[in-house]
Amino acid sequence: MPSDFARPSAADFIGRLALGTAQFGLAYGINNTAGRPDEVTVAAILQHAHAAGINLLDTAAAYGDSESRLGSWLGAPGREPAAFQVVTKLMAGPAVQVRQQLQESQERFGQTHLYGVLFHQFAAFRQHPDAWLALQEARAAGTVQRIGLSLYHPEEAEWLLAELPDVDLVQVPFNVLDQRFRPLLPELQRRGVEVHVRSAFLQGLLLREPATLPPFFATLTDKITRLHAMAAEAGVPTASLLLLFAAFAPGVSRVVIGVDTPANLRDNLAAASHVGQAEALRSELLLLAEKTTDYILPYTWPPRS
Repeated sequence: MPSDFARPSAADFIGRLALGTAQFGLAYGINNTAGRPDEVTVAAILQHAHAAGINLLDTAAAYGDSESRLGSWLGAPGREPAAFQVVTKLMAGPAVQVRQQLQESQERFGQTHLYGVLFHQFAAFRQHPDAWLALQEARAAGTVQRIGLSLYHPEEAEWLLAELPDVDLVQVPFNVLDQRFRPLLPELQRRGVEVHVRSAFLQGLLLREPATLPPFFATLTDKITRLHAMAAEAGVPTASLLLLFAAFAPGVSRVVIGVDTPANLRDNLAAASHVGQAEALRSELLLLAEKTTDYILPYTWPPRS
């Protein structure tokens, strides 16, 4: 059977990780009960990620004070220059507003060069066509390397492929339940678009014990039970299985992981030792795709489900 996945390698797994930092500025995720990590914890996470070889941070101006907290760490005396590359996200609007947002983000980071800048919402981007001009100018000036959008729906990616030939970075949700973008990922890569995927754990929903699922997600009980059973039978932590499924999907360059503690980060890094088992399960994992979008799009969930 032809493989739907690139052959995974433990050696390049770390290079496919980006550290998501929404947790640094917000109480984020369905399983979050502790709120934001404190400054000591944030510093420990960043230091450990850097030491492990992770070289990309993913954040946004909308993630509370995440940009400022990252800027404080990146700008600390004695810090290695360019310890991380940074992708941030802005709200689309008139070009003058986008330029101002970008300048403010750069000031919070204390950096004049960012690896990537994405617009948060496709709909707002379509309402302000001149917003793209501001990002094009930043890329041409060398202050931003890649520009694009954070997407939620496959038809948005289809529009980009048809109408915006110079986009070179997108971020999309992707996990064993939400596989809506899977047919588009190789084509995006072929067009020179770097694809980052988020929500490998679906905000922690996929890590919940099935018996603890809120009533809204009762329909997913069988699939999540099967996911956990596959992981247990293979001797692979569920989180590792989910990360590897996303990280080595064809067309994917990076998978964004969000962590609350250094121990959580170490657990995610340990997925590198399970690539073989995950590859053996990939065809079964594909069968867990969920078509009811209410269950896979967090913005449709009831509050604190």
